Amino acid sequence: MMKSEFLLKRLCAATIAASAYFFGPAAAQAADPDESELLQHFEKVDVWHAPVDYAVRHNNQDVIVTREMVAQPAPEGELCYIRFDLIKGEGDYGYGFKPGAPRDAHWGVNVLKRGTILNQLASQLKMNVIYFYTQGPKTEAAKAVCARKQAAPTPAAGNAHTGPWADLVTKARLIHGWPAARAP
Repeated sequence: MMKSEFLLKRLCAATIAASAYFFGPAAAQAADPDESELLQHFEKVDVWHAPVDYAVRHNNQDVIVTREMVAQPAPEGELCYIRFDLIKGEGDYGYGFKPGAPRDAHWGVNVLKRGTILNQLASQLKMNVIYFYTQGPKTEAAKAVCARKQAAPTPAAGNAHTGPWADLVTKARLIHGWPAARAP
């Protein structure tokens, strides 16, 4: 009897641990302030993302990219807001929307390495770009919320880009859902 109770308790503990592992990131992301705000104004919010990870360690071997992200299959709803979540930025880097350009889902990143023999510091950019698609506006003013969030003068809204722009626009595929949770 004691052995079966012990096994039952261990099985329950393992189930709880597994549930926390699989559902913990989803539950944490459900508390995202941007998603929560958009859900107040729209019936449904669908989240997609694109990871960015560049490191430049040698002089004049720059990364300059302009991207158009494509979601497949196409998400229901309209693109409301694109957010740039910086994870790590070192050296000379920039990201966001091209100043003065329309917000048509084209954005760019640059990671530049300049220096001399005596100055060999690396540049690195690691971030997630989060796309919020919405459907079912609850009020007529709902679309104004999207415009206000994207026009905010913050790096997260993509309005703090510095550096050069690539003339060639590269298409890349979005990933459905939130990025995997980072280890602490």
